[in-house]
Amino acid sequence: MARLNCRWTKIMEDNLGLRVYVLGAGCSYDEQNGYPLAKGFLSELETYAAKIHGRMDCQGIEKSVQQTVGLLKYYKCRQYQASTIDQLINLILKNQCDERLGVMGPPESQRNAALRSGAVRNAKISTAACFLDKEEQVLDRLVPKYQTSIRNIFNDGNISTPCSARLQNSNARVFTFNYDRLFELAFFGAGILDEYANHSAPYELLNSGLNVDNTALLQILEDRFCFVKLHGSIGIRCKDENMSGSSICRDGNIAKWTPPKVTDEMFFGSCVPGLLRDEPLVVFPYEKDFILKNQTNGPPPRFYIKKVWASAKKAFQNARDIFIIGYSFSDEADSDYLIELLREAKVCRQIELQNISHQECDRIRELLWNKLGFENKITTNVKPFG
Repeated sequence: MARLNCRWTKIMEDNLGLRVYVLGAGCSYDEQNGYPLAKGFLSELETYAAKIHGRMDCQGIEKSVQQTVGLLKYYKCRQYQASTIDQLINLILKNQCDERLGVMGPPESQRNAALRSGAVRNAKISTAACFLDKEEQVLDRLVPKYQTSIRNIFNDGNISTPCSARLQNSNARVFTFNYDRLFELAFFGAGILDEYANHSAPYELLNSGLNVDNTALLQILEDRFCFVKLHGSIGIRCKDENMSGSSICRDGNIAKWTPPKVTDEMFFGSCVPGLLRDEPLVVFPYEKDFILKNQTNGPPPRFYIKKVWASAKKAFQNARDIFIIGYSFSDEADSDYLIELLREAKVCRQIELQNISHQECDRIRELLWNKLGFENKITTNVKPFG
């Protein structure tokens, strides 16, 4: 009987369509104890560089941060302006940082390509190291907010139902633009898991596609709950192995979290042999733009990015209700892709914008009205995340 009830619940939810949640940077931002927004990341990197200065086990990380900070400062006031790390990556990929990087000669030369990819890799190492270093600090402040959000997503009146059944039968799909691991860490401490609290393959349980060892095997199941990271994640590295996929290496088990030890070993250690160096599975918006437009086949995360964005497209096509939380639509490279996903939502009955002020909600609503043309479907919810 229980099995029949679960099957009936799933059929009913499938008929009603999906609830799609989009989490933006505002969900993890906290001025005192959270992650910075893009516009404040330069000062955050400078603080981090000062913190690790002189540490023998962070010399490689410090060099990566110094290069990234130096480029950001230099191009902040130049003809090709870059006030955020995302914009800096755009300049690098468009060969507009060549002079500063010491690139000489034809832009297609192997040496020049290595200098550019090295600068992008350094920016990823800087971002991942800085975020991981802050992780323990932000947990107490922000994990409770994520736990509240998770409980709202699973507020189906079946709190005692075992985790496996709830995930299999849920019509919720969660997509995030954030690199941090706060959702995962909150999930494994939010009373959602029951007997799976120490699950050995947490990303498989979350249906994130990050449980595989090679992106060629990456699969996000369409008929159950998923939590998908559209720009990758800190704490995970990837490296090209063949033409069809990249290997994935996870630093620790998020279901059994311990404070990460952020040292050179994480990014420059023995698991980085020869020329096939791994790099953080962090994908900046303009890098993603290049990948999805097939303008480059270089970055190891290209296989991951193409698969997770294809998964997002399918979810939006079947979305009944879409909730966009803490996302500002301020980055053109990002917001254009999210707007394209929203265009796919042909059966959607409402889009709810949740943000911190009436002014911000109204600005985003007007932008979406102009871009999408279905104003009656857009509602606002003025409240902080959590």
